[in-house]
Amino acid sequence: MSIRSLNGTDFTAMVLAGAEQLGQHAEHVNSLNVFPVPDGDTGTNMNLTMSAGVAEIKRKSSASIGEAAGILSKGLLMGARGNSGVILSQLFRGFSRSAAPYEELNTLQFAAALQNGVDAAYKAVVKPVEGTILTVAKEAAKHANYYARRTNDITELMNEVLLKAKEALAMTPELLPVLKQVGVVDSGGQGLVYIYEGFMEVLLQSDGGSRTSLNKEVTPSVVASALKPA
Repeated sequence: MSIRSLNGTDFTAMVLAGAEQLGQHAEHVNSLNVFPVPDGDTGTNMNLTMSAGVAEIKRKSSASIGEAAGILSKGLLMGARGNSGVILSQLFRGFSRSAAPYEELNTLQFAAALQNGVDAAYKAVVKPVEGTILTVAKEAAKHANYYARRTNDITELMNEVLLKAKEALAMTPELLPVLKQVGVVDSGGQGLVYIYEGFMEVLLQSDGGSRTSLNKEVTPSVVASALKPA
């Protein structure tokens, strides 16, 4: 069974699962934190930020994805902590602005909202640095807009978004020397991947969990071509 559109109820479930997945792995995200300073709080800050958004969206639920995304964005902006939390809040701020006119989003609209989130996040950072959460979000959104023209299935599209995010995350050490020196991927990017994994989990459950071919593992050959144009 394919999912042709996302409403506010669907989106809320995805956000709750994404926040839970991030919360469960916050300490792992902290352990990767070496940029911009090795203070080990990226996971904590992202988790606190998402928790603020979750509290708001639980308090004011909506079946409209435009309204639900706006409620989430408000909570994230009010609760943003640290650089990673601010960037995360901006990703969803841009997403919510794109989603605002809609009750539901199809694949093209969902992809456009992801891209709008990336645009907002880049504008919010004085000196954007590649090899961070920004790169992971950018590559995932770019691929989403490419792939959305080839499918009307939200689950299939989100799988592609997650896979591309993982590929981009694996490439972050090649873009940011300090990551390669220490031997880790970007902490904020890893946090975003965890959120996307939560999104994907909900979509798979919604269509019966029968998509055994989806969410493929990233192989070295795939990683090598991760940042090439789609």
